[in-house]
Amino acid sequence: MIRPQFYWKLLYPYLILLIFSLIVFGFFFVSTIQNYYIDRTLEFQIQTTLAVKEDLNYPVLDTTNLQERLKRMDKIAGLRITVITPAGLVIGDSRENPFSMDTHNDRPEIEAALKGDTGHSIRYSHTLRTDMIYAAVPLYDSQNNVRAILRTSIPLNIVYFHFSNIYPIVIAGGILIIIIASFIGMFISRRLGIPLLEMRNAAKRFSMGNFKQKIFPPKDRELKSLADSLNSMAVQLDEKISIISEQKNLQQAVLESMKEGVIAVDYDERILLINKTAEQILLLNEGKNKGKTLQEAVRVSEIQKFFKKVINEGTSQEEDVIIQFGLDKTLQLSGTVLFDSDNYKIGVLVVLNDISNLKYLDTLKRDLVANVSHELKTPITTIKGFIETLREGAIDNPLKSERFLDIIYKNTERLNAIVEDLLSLSRIEQSSSTKELKFNEQKICSILETAYEDYKHKAGEKNINIKINCDCELTGNVNKLLIEQAIGNLVDNAIKYSDKNKEITVEAIEENGSLILNVHDEGYGISKEHFPRLFERFYRIDKSRSREVGGTGLGLAIVKHIAQVHGGTVEVSSTPGTGSVFTIKIPA
Repeated sequence: MIRPQFYWKLLYPYLILLIFSLIVFGFFFVSTIQNYYIDRTLEFQIQTTLAVKEDLNYPVLDTTNLQERLKRMDKIAGLRITVITPAGLVIGDSRENPFSMDTHNDRPEIEAALKGDTGHSIRYSHTLRTDMIYAAVPLYDSQNNVRAILRTSIPLNIVYFHFSNIYPIVIAGGILIIIIASFIGMFISRRLGIPLLEMRNAAKRFSMGNFKQKIFPPKDRELKSLADSLNSMAVQLDEKISIISEQKNLQQAVLESMKEGVIAVDYDERILLINKTAEQILLLNEGKNKGKTLQEAVRVSEIQKFFKKVINEGTSQEEDVIIQFGLDKTLQLSGTVLFDSDNYKIGVLVVLNDISNLKYLDTLKRDLVANVSHELKTPITTIKGFIETLREGAIDNPLKSERFLDIIYKNTERLNAIVEDLLSLSRIEQSSSTKELKFNEQKICSILETAYEDYKHKAGEKNINIKINCDCELTGNVNKLLIEQAIGNLVDNAIKYSDKNKEITVEAIEENGSLILNVHDEGYGISKEHFPRLFERFYRIDKSRSREVGGTGLGLAIVKHIAQVHGGTVEVSSTPGTGSVFTIKIPA
């Protein structure tokens, strides 16, 4: 059904045009009738004036009783009659006192009559204060000279009164025409409006992507052609949009599955495209950056400068930048000029690759090689040196040879301990990656007591007391050997870096669904600047002291990996001079 609003939209222009046409027609029609009446009245007035002239100027103008004669003729003709001298003086008037009237030589009808013509005009009368129709003819004497001017006049409103009855007829006819035309317009609007509204609704559906419902072709040939064109357009749009959607989805899937970040900007540095990886790398609000300027979205000066460099130079560029978002990130940027389908430059495309882990692993690898080389080189150099000393003759000295052999033996043990710790780390990593480790429900107290038994003698040498706090019923799903090794390493470190007559507390509790293992010592303590790297391989706080106590530099690294294979973490809290607390947290 056609809506009233749409219906009136079709009918309004038609009615407005019709009413405007009727008004214009009525105006010209009334003007024509009015002019016709005025012309007929003027012709009648001129004929009457000529008749009065013949009567008044026969045989010659007699001014005796002129006023009475003019008034009598006024009653007969129904016209105001005035006689005026060539000098413009009024010598007779049928309705006014001639002596009180102005001179009339400047009146247009008088000027024409003085030239011998029949003068006439329509103008405002200051005497009567209304518009008048004037007609004037000359009066001649016996020598055929103009002796006077005879003028007649009639109010214009009398003429208007005669045809004023036409107004109601014209108005009534116009109203009747509007009513009839309105019904015809309503019929035409309804006939045209229904298919037009259907086409409009169909076009709206097409714009929203619904191309299934087609337009039923109307009977009108022109509208049928329009409907067929819209239906054909809908089919083509449906096919093209499907192709574009597939391409867009494929492009979006490729972009979102990329591990690299992708950003495309135009030459005004406004973002044309950005994928989720780039937003995550740069910590941006996801899905809210397209259309923004690069400076507004990416507040990293190094990246902004790289974009400007590619834009200005117009060539492919590569660069590594370090940005600071809490922790430093190393990004590898690769930029190139972006072209459209017509091979015109439209902007710049930059690929961001977060190589922080690669840089970190590369650093760890270099540090590991350097540390392993250093750790192995020291005892090997010592062993080699003393062997050479023995070969040069010290072996013949029983006291020296025995002391040198003891040093060689200790360094050999140190090499063996380093190799064993490296192998232990390798086994833990390999077992966790291949899921060969087995976890069972174990009593935690038993594990702590085993560690105590293993290091009781070593602690006794420094008169250090090891205290265990643990609920006998506390259990945990753990790998017993690995947890024993982790607790043993922590206790061993606590003994090494504590003075004599101190106490070490080993504690196990369950808190918030996690198994928490604490090893608290009263040793030398650790400064906070060492915390981030404390659990790295071969990292030493005090290298001279570490070698003095015989550490390999791998104990805490092993503890960290054991905690990780259990899905947990290891933490440290310490204050120099007051001791340290190492905490292993394992989820239940």
